[in-house]
Amino acid sequence: MRPLVAFLVACCLTAEAAIANCPDLDVLENQSDLSQDDLNNLILCFCKPQGNDKVEVAISCLYGSNLDHLMKATEAVKNASLTTSSISIQHMEFPESGLPEFGKIAPKLQSLDIRECSGQDELKIADDCFKGLEQSLRNLTIHSCNLQTIPKSVNALENLETMAFSSNKLDKLEADQFKNKKQLAYLDVSGNFIASIEEEAFAPLTSLETLVIGEHNFVNDTVIEEISRLKALKTLDLSRADGIFEPPEALFKNIPQVEVLKLSGCSIPSLEPGQFATLKKLKELDLRVNLIENITAYAFDGLESLSRLSLAGNFISNLEPDVFFGLSSLEDLDLGWNEIKTIPTEVFKPLAEKLSVFSLRNNPISTLPNIELEKVKKLSLAECGFTSISADQLKNYPKLEELDLSKCNISKIEENTFKNQKDTLKKLNLQKNKLISLPNIIKNLPAVELLDVSSNPYICDGELAHFVFGVEDRVKEVEENGKQFFVSNANETVCDRPYTLRGEQILQVEAEKFQPYDEKADTTTAPTTTTTSAVEETTTEFKIPDILVGSKTNDTLFKEEPRRDVYDLSKTDDAKGVYNPKGTYAVPITIGAITVVSIIIVVAVVLFYKKNQKVSSAKTDGKGKPGKEKDAKIEDGMVEIELDSQPGTQHATPRR
Repeated sequence: MRPLVAFLVACCLTAEAAIANCPDLDVLENQSDLSQDDLNNLILCFCKPQGNDKVEVAISCLYGSNLDHLMKATEAVKNASLTTSSISIQHMEFPESGLPEFGKIAPKLQSLDIRECSGQDELKIADDCFKGLEQSLRNLTIHSCNLQTIPKSVNALENLETMAFSSNKLDKLEADQFKNKKQLAYLDVSGNFIASIEEEAFAPLTSLETLVIGEHNFVNDTVIEEISRLKALKTLDLSRADGIFEPPEALFKNIPQVEVLKLSGCSIPSLEPGQFATLKKLKELDLRVNLIENITAYAFDGLESLSRLSLAGNFISNLEPDVFFGLSSLEDLDLGWNEIKTIPTEVFKPLAEKLSVFSLRNNPISTLPNIELEKVKKLSLAECGFTSISADQLKNYPKLEELDLSKCNISKIEENTFKNQKDTLKKLNLQKNKLISLPNIIKNLPAVELLDVSSNPYICDGELAHFVFGVEDRVKEVEENGKQFFVSNANETVCDRPYTLRGEQILQVEAEKFQPYDEKADTTTAPTTTTTSAVEETTTEFKIPDILVGSKTNDTLFKEEPRRDVYDLSKTDDAKGVYNPKGTYAVPITIGAITVVSIIIVVAVVLFYKKNQKVSSAKTDGKGKPGKEKDAKIEDGMVEIELDSQPGTQHATPRR
């Protein structure tokens, strides 16, 4: 077993680690020969040197780590004559004593991020937990650790710039918890049960620019009164807050300086004129996933500075002619996941000068009206009811660079459909439609860089061959001139007919197989596969990754999303993010660690299965029939499945 263990942990060690006994996952190399000392020193905390001089070190402790691992990591940094400036901990099971004295193990600590504590008990934080870090600690996050109050040890941290106690069990905020927080610029207390804030609790927060206080907290008069004191506030996030049934106009009058307002996931049923009129500096307004059915004309009048507006995930069916009046600076409009069937011709006229990003995704609209939005560069019509799209419908979008027509009902694309976007269109998504063929759109789109035509019922005949040849020519072209061209989901772009080619990747079909298609002659059913064993085996299809030609890529526009009738805020929410000035590498580290653990589990299961097979064979009577020792014990009312030595048979034995 030792060679196997060595192989599995090789990705977690390096011969020449930057810090002895605490490797950096970004620069790890495989090792084929590990000593017993290497195995004994393996910990689940990793060290990454920071900055140009590499004097400061960020430590990340992953799932399965413990305080002993953290102590070894900080000691390794100390022995290397370096400084621990950042500690990130995820899914650690802390002892009953709780957190250590961070001032002793990392006396110059600047950032501490603790997330998803294991267990149901409240994380214990002693009063001297941050002793010695009063001046150095700048960023503190304790997320989902069952805290019932902000610990007293935080009171002495005078230079905190960001503080997050999200997804805990706080029910109120007290005045003395913020008295020494004049430098605080970011505060996140979302996901708690806050229903009251003591008077003048927020008064010391004279530098606070971002407040995240939604997600199940109850917004009442005391909360509104304290938020009104934040005169430096620029971003207010009330997403998913309870108690909001209309935009809080009284609050808006006291914070006219706010630039970003997030009210997604609340219970607002309609929008009336003047509700946002006092927010003259507002640049972004998020009203996703409310109960909005009606928007009165002039509802956004006065928002001359607004550049981004999202109304996705509501119940809007009609757009009044003057509904967008006053939004002369709007650049990004999201109307996705609503009930819009028709659009008045003049409704978008106030937006014609600036609008560049426009989404009508997941609406029951079947035709694109003649609306003049000549400045639009990104247009999403995915999951709408389009059966066809023509050049005439797209003629009013001459500067279009990105077009998403995925998951519609389009059955045919004409060769000149995108003639008005010939020199501008860079990204085109036709995924999951009803296309049986494609014209040579590659030839007519010389600027296209990203193309997705996957999951369509293609007939692989001579007509489709022109598309394949066009792709091949473009690949050769970009290889020569250094440009970019990417066919997304290539292994899901397959033939549906003829049956002899069903499931074949279109771009891998040999040229001579593209023959004229005769539907009457194509009556042969797809060939069946047989196995020699009586035990049915299933395998997961291995998918070849997409191939990128060029130096850059962008995977954000055509991100795969499941069809849904209701806008899913939790999957598409961009309204909240914990402030992180220096970034983190915890996510890729977590993925790497999970991969290693997964390999170990798979190998263990295989060995266990083989061992059981040998044991099972030993417990037969030599003729393939079970002997006395094969009788299984049935416990707890479970039904046990027994496999005979004869393949392909199984018996269910109920509890007696």
